[in-house]
Order: sequence, then structure tokens, then C-alpha cells
Amino acid sequence: MTAFEPEKVEVNPELENFTAQFLPPQVLNVTDGVYVARGYNRDNPVLIEGKDGLIIVDPGESLQAAEVVKEAYNKQLNNIFDRKPVKAVIYTHHHDCHIHGASVFADNDTEIIAHDLLDDTLYYDWYGQLFPSRAEGGMMMLGGLYGNDSDWYAGGALFYKQIRGPSGYMPPTITVNDTLETNIAGVDFNIFSAPGETRDVLVIWLPEKKTLVQIANCYEAFPAITTMRGAVMRNPLDYIDSIDLYRSFDAEYMVSLHGPNPVVVGKENISRTLTSYRDAIQFVHDQTVQNMNRGLTPGEIKDVVKLPPHLANDPYLQEYYGSVERDIYEIFWWYRGYYTGKSRDMYPQSPTEEAEMAAELAGGVDELTVKARNALEEGNLEWALVLADDVLLLDPKNSEAHEIKNSSMIALAEGTMNVQERNYLLSEYLVETGQAAYPASGKPKLAFANMEDKAVTYMPMDTLFRIMAVSLDASRSLDKEITVGLQLTDIKNTESSDYALYVRKGIVEIQPEVPEDADFAITTSSMVWKNMVLGKLDPQKAVSDGKVKISGADSKALYEFMALFNE
Repeated sequence: MTAFEPEKVEVNPELENFTAQFLPPQVLNVTDGVYVARGYNRDNPVLIEGKDGLIIVDPGESLQAAEVVKEAYNKQLNNIFDRKPVKAVIYTHHHDCHIHGASVFADNDTEIIAHDLLDDTLYYDWYGQLFPSRAEGGMMMLGGLYGNDSDWYAGGALFYKQIRGPSGYMPPTITVNDTLETNIAGVDFNIFSAPGETRDVLVIWLPEKKTLVQIANCYEAFPAITTMRGAVMRNPLDYIDSIDLYRSFDAEYMVSLHGPNPVVVGKENISRTLTSYRDAIQFVHDQTVQNMNRGLTPGEIKDVVKLPPHLANDPYLQEYYGSVERDIYEIFWWYRGYYTGKSRDMYPQSPTEEAEMAAELAGGVDELTVKARNALEEGNLEWALVLADDVLLLDPKNSEAHEIKNSSMIALAEGTMNVQERNYLLSEYLVETGQAAYPASGKPKLAFANMEDKAVTYMPMDTLFRIMAVSLDASRSLDKEITVGLQLTDIKNTESSDYALYVRKGIVEIQPEVPEDADFAITTSSMVWKNMVLGKLDPQKAVSDGKVKISGADSKALYEFMALFNE
């Protein structure tokens, strides 16, 4: 029985049919010695069998997920992991569903192969200064608030099942800058850098098996130049260049680490799939730029740029995940930024200011509510949502506006085939109606405190200091000028062990030195310092346990200093 009201949210028939293809989960034989586990978690981990060992590509989203995948492979392949060791794990890119199951398959003798930008990208785009925003956006976009409710959940387009849990991430032991040719367990591998969805994408070519193992640049849905959860902007031309690299292999088998139908067989089928995919990206890109050069805004461009029929009807280009309209906006912003070149867009208004003007034009808040109701009844759901939300910005307790907004969100979710839109709409509905909540919403400190411990272990100090900078309470520090020395006792690599922390009227500057004129100095280990900054460890407990030493002042100075970083 559902825990939510309404008990069931209908699914767009096209999306429902697409999602059904993930079930039941299945181990598929791609070609001799190459297998893919489809539908067990958010990625499709690939197993490659060599003469005296195994290779895993993208081991899954968590320890629990990887255990499920491992069990499925063992069941299908006569306990293969008992018969042969795992020689290597390959990460195709840094996204969480591809890296956190590694330790289930790997031990200290296993090579971990990744792009040499993986760590930088992981800690810049995910486990960095924007982690609270990314984590909440991911929860909303992936349907994490209701993912266990089959009457609401319709998958994630690129996957169906989610198995969250602790991380088994292991850092790379071999990194690839451009290309790597190697032999693992008797299998020849050609591994190439192929940026697109992220900067750290690797594609794997098995020349003897004529097999391409790929992800992140081509999947069974229209691409998202960036996602609704928020992500670093992606260069659309990188996608095209990387897919052209894929085409050059003339593969007989292609396996994808996302999607319900991860195996494509036959040179002609693979060539047609890849060519149509890159052509769709280029078409949207080129037509967007062409119309930018004509002076059109993104809102105007979306009205004139449509995929031609031969692409619009391609099964790999249906808008289950990305959308043409959103990609037009992303491409526009990639090249130009927010300003369209039109004077009307020169002065952005806050949502409340826009709501106030809408109410004035309607004749008041009550009349604006009537307009929202009329839009809902006429089936103009997008405007019903916007106008009702405008009312709520001005009158947060307006029960009719709440009902209109909620009804429009449910109806939009039921009608869309785009799973990012559906999941965001339903997630906001549950929050709006008080039926679910993301505990760290609007609470960055709590989000940082909940960061995966494994991620903290490998976090570079530069990333931590960026988190410190955006955690500083500007209002409490505008009258402060404090200099603190920091000595980390366990830093033995290329990172500095000595730092100066300057809090100066609303900002914090960090330099690799311990100044002689510091107000006081802190000596501790890097992990203790990380956990204190992230809110995982109370400074008073760290001091009382002897994990932190203070010189030049008493412990109160440390507590007052750390209290400035509570945002």
C-alpha cells in the first residue's frame, strides 16, 4: 500500500513502456567473454572474462548494489568470481552510480583504471563546494523521496532500480590522459579519453572482440547537455567528437552502461545508432547557434528548432531523459550566459517581484488565484503552476493556490514522458504537501556533515578550503579580521601541511604557510580538520579527546573561529 496521497500517479504510456524494458534484471552475453548486468542498479556493470582473471567496468552505485550484481554474475556464470580473480576495475567516469561498488570486486592487488581527471572532476562537480545543492538536486531528479513506491516511481530513464548505501570507492592506481593500450588477463584493451557528459569519460575498445564499451555520451534517450539536478556545463561539441571516435572503431558489438537495451549488435546497426545520435546533437547545436547569430533569444529559438522526422522518430532519441528545449537553453548559456541581448532581459526580477507584478496586472491576489484556477481548468498546466506559485509567494497560506499548484504538478507529472521532469514535479509535490522531506534541504552544514565518509577520506585540501569559504557566515564575520595558523601532521604528499587562514570582513583566504603573526595556531591531522570543517566532529570533542592542539590562545578562540563557518 502506498504511503502517499494520491495512492497512485499515472505514468505517460511511452515512459511506462520504456521503463518496463528494464525488467526483469538480467545478465546478458554480449559476445564471447563479455557480459553486462542490466537493471540491477543505476548502471549496467560490464564483466570481461580473460584467461586468468576478470575485468569489471563500472562496478555499481554502492556496496549493496555491487553485491547484488556480483551475485547475479555468479548465478549466471557458475560462480565465476570464485574461479577467477578480478585483475582490474575500470571507471568510465566519476558519476556516483559508476564508482561506489569497487571494493566488492577489487582488493589491494586489483588495478583501478580511470581518467586522470576523475579525482579533480569528482571533487569539483560533486563532493565540493556545491555538494548540498548537488545532493538535493540528485534526490529530486532521481525520485529518491519515493523510489520504493511502485505506484509513484517510473524509473530514471537511464536506469530503473536504485540501491543506495555506503561507498566502496577505491582511488585509481592507473590513470589515462589520452590513450592506454594494455593487456589484462590476456585481453587486449584500447582505452581512450572521450569527454562529453563529463570531462573524465573513458571509452573502452576491445579490438580482438570488436566490442565497444561506452557510456556518458550515447545512451537510449535524448541527451541532456546538463541535468536538472545541476551540473558543470558540458561542451556540446565534445559529445560529437567523442561519438565520431566511437564510429571510427567500426564495432560489431556495442554495450552501454545505462539503458534497458544495452547491447547493439551489427556494424550497420551500431553505425546508424551512433550517427543519428551525433547528428541530433549537432543539429540542435548548429540550429541554436545559427539562430543566436540572428539575434533570437533561447525562448524564441525553442519555438523554431525541432528535430527533423528521421531523428525525432529514432528510438535512441526519445526525450525520456534530456530534451531538445532544455538543451537549446543550455547551449545558449554555454556560449553567451544569461543575458539574451534584449533590454527586457537586462534587469532580472526576483520571483517575488514578478509575482507582485502578476497580481497587480490581474487586479490583486484573489484575482490572480482565479487566473490560476482558470488556467488549470483549461488544461494550461504550466501557467497554472506558475500563477499558483506566484500567489503562494505573496500569500503562503492560500489553500486554493496550494490545491491548484499541487493539481498542476501531478497532472504535468502524469503527462510527461521525460523522467527528470516527472521526478522533480512529484518530489516538489511531496515536499509541498508535507508528505516527504529531504532533511538537509536549505541546511548546507547538515548536507556536508552527511557526506559519505569515503569521500572525505580522499578529499583534497583545496576542495575542503573551498567548502570552508562558502560556509563562512558573512554577516557574522564582516567586522572580523582573524589570522589562524594551521599545521596538519599527516600530510606527506604533494599537498602543503602548513596553512594560513585569513578571515577578513566576510571572506576567508587560505595560503600555504603558517604566519608568524597568527592570532593563534591549530595543530591536528587532516582527517580531524576535515571532519571539523564539514560538521562531522564537534570542535569541543576534538579538543577534549586530544585530537587538536592550540597555541597562542585558549580553546575558546578555536570554538569562536569555527562558529563563523556555520552556513
